[in-house]
Amino acid sequence: MLYYWYMKRIISLCLVLLIGAGLFSCVSSAAPNTGQTGSSVWRISKDGGTLYLGGSVHILRDTDYPLPNQFDMAFSQSAVLVLETDIEQLADEYVVEYLMYQVFLPDGQTLRSVLDSDTYKLLEAAFNEYGYGFLLDGMTNYKPSMVINVLTMLQVQKFGFVQEGVDMYYLEKAKNEKKSVDYLESIESQIDLLVTMGDGYENEYVLYSLQDMASTESDLAILLDEWKNGRSSTLETSLIEMKEEWPDMYKAMITDRNSAWMPQIEKFLASGKVYFVIVGLAHLHGPDGLLRQLEDSGCVVENL
Repeated sequence: MLYYWYMKRIISLCLVLLIGAGLFSCVSSAAPNTGQTGSSVWRISKDGGTLYLGGSVHILRDTDYPLPNQFDMAFSQSAVLVLETDIEQLADEYVVEYLMYQVFLPDGQTLRSVLDSDTYKLLEAAFNEYGYGFLLDGMTNYKPSMVINVLTMLQVQKFGFVQEGVDMYYLEKAKNEKKSVDYLESIESQIDLLVTMGDGYENEYVLYSLQDMASTESDLAILLDEWKNGRSSTLETSLIEMKEEWPDMYKAMITDRNSAWMPQIEKFLASGKVYFVIVGLAHLHGPDGLLRQLEDSGCVVENL
């Protein structure tokens, strides 16, 4: 029983980190600019319809609350809240079993067999650095993507990122106010994305992740500063770099999902109701971002 509780906790945090893990590893270092210039909330208008589109950071610190007031404004003026997926389904036994089945390597493979010895030693050293070497010992049959997400979880917790982010905050608020909630994709699709990151190039994925962990704290500071103030220059550059250096991962994490979400968002816009759609910040910006796609489709896009 304790084992399953512990695994559900890891699973929950890893899913919260789903976009963050990929995003932190591609954020370029730069000095944050603290001047308030806007927000990460946009009003989208077309043919008399209106919706609000907000960028979420999926994990936050206590000091990041209260959230920028533009989020509350968009929430109060909307009839329906829309999030990426229903994280609360992690309480369902079926979903836990689905993920537990997916996280394991194929029969006959172990972490030591899919990673070369130098990469494994670096991974082992990273877990030992946080005092959790025993966790790696218990994950010998786990896919490298899951192991990296657990390590990322341990690291960001050390930096004080223990609060659930914007999306979960407004999900609780919507439940308390009995506001309708909808979702853009299934929990199974997010699980599939989580456990397949790095498939086929496991050593490169693990090494890249470990190397970039040295700058995670400063990268997070940059990301949060841009999120709070509605800027995106560093994030735009990072997404372009990710598209060039990791095209398969970029396609799976960003392009494919944005393409699947756009028709849904356009339906929301034409519904006659006001929706507040909250997605990971990385989905809004960049060459394939939702904001650019909405502008190209004839929408008026206004930053709040």
